[in-house]
Amino acid sequence: NLKEMKIKGLKWIVTMSITLTLTGCEFFGLDMQESYEYDYKAGIPDNNVHMNAWDFIQSRLDIFSLLKDAVKYADMEETFQSEDCTYLLPTNTAFTATGNSLGYFDTHKVKVESLDEEGNPIRDEEGNIVYVDEAPISMTMYPKEQVKEFLLYHIVKGKYTFTNLPAEPTWFETFAPADTAKINMYVYKDRNPNITFNNFEGHYKNDIKPRSSNLQTARGSYIHVIDSWMDRPTKKILGIK
Repeated sequence: NLKEMKIKGLKWIVTMSITLTLTGCEFFGLDMQESYEYDYKAGIPDNNVHMNAWDFIQSRLDIFSLLKDAVKYADMEETFQSEDCTYLLPTNTAFTATGNSLGYFDTHKVKVESLDEEGNPIRDEEGNIVYVDEAPISMTMYPKEQVKEFLLYHIVKGKYTFTNLPAEPTWFETFAPADTAKINMYVYKDRNPNITFNNFEGHYKNDIKPRSSNLQTARGSYIHVIDSWMDRPTKKILGIK
């Protein structure tokens, strides 16, 4: 009868709609989303790396080999096992980038002996060794105190991530000793919100965002992985006389 024909027709339309939807997803390369463990208490997928920051650095030597060497050189292994702090971990790219990318090595060159083709030091007319500015290949080529202060400046006091950072640029204390050792952090809210670091006038690079963020250590601290290094603000920027 007419009623049965309508029901069959409706079932056919629904079946075809589902088939076309699934086929369309495969055709455009949009695979069906796989399920994942959901942390209902946090309201987000589990972000705990189940290790401290030092172990995390050592677990990813493909991107942190230079940072690992710096931490060991400065005898700061224990500092990277702390709780109640936020680690900004620079990748190898942050150190080795050249040109307009302004890597740390390229902008903080060291004086090395100028050598001839046989590897002997070149001397001037008065017999003094000639030195040239050269980008280092490791943080171990800098004074240990410089490396220590660099690392301490990339550790913020307190735990900060998407859920508790403000939407406006705000200064936060780091573990570095100077009165200008503050990091500017906030969540830039647009279609793709992300944390922004040291976006202030005069910083060597603006709009620095993490490549990975919101990673929580086994001790409750947070990790944000960055492909840039952070430079300190001036007293003028902070309003310090």
